[in-house]
Amino acid sequence: MTGFAFQTVLLNALVAALANHAWAGAACCSIPPTGPVCIKPPKEVEPSKDYRFETPAGTLVAQADAEGQLWSWGRASSQDGSTVFKPSAWPTDKPDAGVKVAQVKEGLIEIRIDGRPFTEFHWGGDEPKPYLWPVIGPTGKPVTRAYPMKDLEGERKDHPHHRSIWAAWGDVRTTDFSKPGSNYWHQAKNPADQDRQIVRKIVKIVNGPVFGEITAAIDWVHRTGKREFSELRTYRFYRGDEESRVIDVRNAFAFDDGDVMFADTKEAGILSMRVATSMDEITLDKKPGQGRIVNSRGGVGGGAGPENCWGRPAEWCDYVGPVDGQMVGIAVFDNPKNPGHPPRWHVRDYGLYSANSFGLKDFPDGKGKDGSHLFKKGQTTRFDYRILIHKSDTKTAKVAEQYKLYTEPPKAEAR
Repeated sequence: MTGFAFQTVLLNALVAALANHAWAGAACCSIPPTGPVCIKPPKEVEPSKDYRFETPAGTLVAQADAEGQLWSWGRASSQDGSTVFKPSAWPTDKPDAGVKVAQVKEGLIEIRIDGRPFTEFHWGGDEPKPYLWPVIGPTGKPVTRAYPMKDLEGERKDHPHHRSIWAAWGDVRTTDFSKPGSNYWHQAKNPADQDRQIVRKIVKIVNGPVFGEITAAIDWVHRTGKREFSELRTYRFYRGDEESRVIDVRNAFAFDDGDVMFADTKEAGILSMRVATSMDEITLDKKPGQGRIVNSRGGVGGGAGPENCWGRPAEWCDYVGPVDGQMVGIAVFDNPKNPGHPPRWHVRDYGLYSANSFGLKDFPDGKGKDGSHLFKKGQTTRFDYRILIHKSDTKTAKVAEQYKLYTEPPKAEAR
């Protein structure tokens, strides 16, 4: 069938156990979105294995993660009085279907979906921090800015520290908590003055029919060479479908070297990105563009007003605009369990897009406030996000429903 080693299970039916879920009993015209769904297997499954369930409705392809949770891609919906899970069709005619993750050289891992490039994970050398670039959307075109990695005509060439998709914080304090500390956000003119995120080890690479993964051990290191804290960062890349691509991001921090303060600053975002210039809300000559920023609380636009999105708290944001003549969007979901949820969004009309969990004083209504957060030595914390890259606009892509799928995931029961 493909290059993956499938375990095959025969089933009589596949029924979603969603009696208490918000989608149960929904009207037939209310169609939930398609996306990752966790399946309760009919029997215990082995972690990190791929499975193929043969059902009367057809073949369901699933993949177990390291914790033994079984994942597939499809839609849970109401049908004939029951809520059922309908898996997306599996392309049996594509021998390279699925997600392949491969380190091609030191400092570069390639991620391919169905044999086609999706994104790359870059680190090392003179890079001040690791990042994902390019990122190819469901239309087959890049949805994040190429600069400064590549100089393309028609792109903005500002803020060289904005590198496609990355993580950073602009004021990390570990000694004198009353003064500005390390700046992992900006790019210093002198490399010797640069605070860096150093990838110490690629801990795990996963390939599979439903998703692929990278887990990297990263040290956040002061310009003097002193480690301030460590991180395990995991990117999970779902195969998706013709309408969307999904990346789940986990940043797990361990503060083993001492107390660490993430100080209040707007120049920060544990999940940050720079969208393609064509998606911006303003053009290169500062005229209104075709892009639009919206958030979960009805905000529209990158302005600082109460009706806008910049600096405002929200569960999610969506940056929508044209790429090569086709409308696409990049939605970012903040997990409700994240520290500082809901974050304020450092999202600009020129394409910057960051989920800022502790920033207050620089944002609207934040004067005189301090959102700084102190982590004590020995503590750990975790941030989880989902990036949904979709075709069309926010409403058509069912972004609000996709957020519910992420935060209230249905668990389909195979029986």
